[in-house]
Amino acid sequence: MTDIISFGEALIDMIGERGRGLKGTEKFEKHFGGAPANYAIAVRRLGVHSALLTRISDDGFGNFLMNVLRKNKVDTSMIVRTKKKTTLAFVSLNTRGVPEFSFYRNGTADLDVHESDVKEKYFSKAKIFHFCSLSLVDDPVRSALFKALKLAKKHNVLVSFDPNLRNDLLKRDTMKYVREAVKYADVVIPSEEEVKEIAMEKNLRGSMKKFKGKRVIVTRGAKGSVMYHNGKIVSFSAFNVNVVDTTGAGDAFSAGVSVGLLRGLDGKKLLKFASAVAALSIQRKGAISSLPTRREVEKFLSNVKI
Repeated sequence: MTDIISFGEALIDMIGERGRGLKGTEKFEKHFGGAPANYAIAVRRLGVHSALLTRISDDGFGNFLMNVLRKNKVDTSMIVRTKKKTTLAFVSLNTRGVPEFSFYRNGTADLDVHESDVKEKYFSKAKIFHFCSLSLVDDPVRSALFKALKLAKKHNVLVSFDPNLRNDLLKRDTMKYVREAVKYADVVIPSEEEVKEIAMEKNLRGSMKKFKGKRVIVTRGAKGSVMYHNGKIVSFSAFNVNVVDTTGAGDAFSAGVSVGLLRGLDGKKLLKFASAVAALSIQRKGAISSLPTRREVEKFLSNVKI
């Protein structure tokens, strides 16, 4: 049984040399990528059954992506294979350890998801449906996503939304669809900049209050995280760890939120658990190889004092 369905792109991250940025990097390494796909693997590492709903190319890169998903025991039965090429994302950390991106995503596999790929039976026993904003940029994948959102609400599936906005990929009308998608979400996990942009507010507190009836969990990097829910605000400071690579940290945090909610965590305990998942991920290189297991998270939490 699949507890969590993640919708959206699986792609190739071409990761450059640390500290040199895209301009200075001369060599790139191939890695598994795509926020929804990273999230699905992160959830599985934390001991919860997950599936990825998307289309993946039948080219060499697509075969690589499928192998990684299967190796990590993600349910691939909702994936449709296609002749469309695989999206490539060139990534290189700058001197501050922040990833810089350049995408090659024109008519690629993850944009080719159709409404017919979304089956109602997928939602009959699922507990959480998770998605990100890149599926809102173009059709047919956008229409497929809104069909999935409607089915999730019909079957009382908790909907989780990590905006994960990439400004170089967004189109003029994308934010309109982002705000429409937010209406379906029960949990929204934006960065501090994203919550202000979506809410069209200048301050954090005012932005969070715009999301009435939702659980809004704002990630703030080294400053930790803050949650607004039912008129109450709680915060949690980031763990002080050695930062090696922040790629995929947001996906790890979102997975921690979902798994924490399934475990009945709330408030500061929920933020603490999700923060621990992210803290462990940034101490290692790569978006997938860095993702911790549930045992590693529990061990980490048992050794820290907050």
